[in-house]
Amino acid sequence: MKKKADPEAIKNEMMTYLEEKYGEEFVPMSLSLSNFADSYDSLWAYPKNGTKRDSFEVWGTRMEDGSYSMSDGYFGIYIKPKYEEVLSGFVGDVYKEFKLFTDFGEGILPDRLNKETKIEEIYSKDEVFSSDTVIFVKQESVAGVDVEASLREIAERMRKNKMVVLVRLYVVHNEKFQSIGPGMQNLSALRESGYFVGDYKSVMVTSDLKIRQNGKEVKTDG
Repeated sequence: MKKKADPEAIKNEMMTYLEEKYGEEFVPMSLSLSNFADSYDSLWAYPKNGTKRDSFEVWGTRMEDGSYSMSDGYFGIYIKPKYEEVLSGFVGDVYKEFKLFTDFGEGILPDRLNKETKIEEIYSKDEVFSSDTVIFVKQESVAGVDVEASLREIAERMRKNKMVVLVRLYVVHNEKFQSIGPGMQNLSALRESGYFVGDYKSVMVTSDLKIRQNGKEVKTDG
């Protein structure tokens, strides 16, 4: 007869794993044990020095040899400020006033990613790590700028840093720019409230480090 799983023991094992891997404390939230639909235990947690908005998932699987294999999504929370700082450096060379927010989504990330990982070391052609980045640019900052050309230039710098990114750029009416708050926004609500000048422009760096814009591959310089 298979021994019944002990939820408290599993939670403690996951918390120990996190603290040893990242060298900081975390707060556990909800734990779901494996079942017919999911082959893994799932714990949601957040960093003690953060908030519940920084929550992420930890997966745990009991292996055939009796060991317990774990992986998590915290790296996306940890690296987000640094990632946004790098992207903001690229955008700031083109636009004077803008706000930039990146989201890595939910889910588990490759276990090799930790606090020692540099931005340029994140990429691996055999793994999935991508971001959805939204840039809000104040209308007066786009005067005389070819927005689509600027996005290609920004994307080229992202590509050279091996950053797999989907970027959407919204031009915001001058009088509404300051009222855009921190973090990812409800874009539909902002659009309905008349925040944007025209439609957004986008560009992406794909998982094979190609640049695509308007459905077509963009020629790069190497």
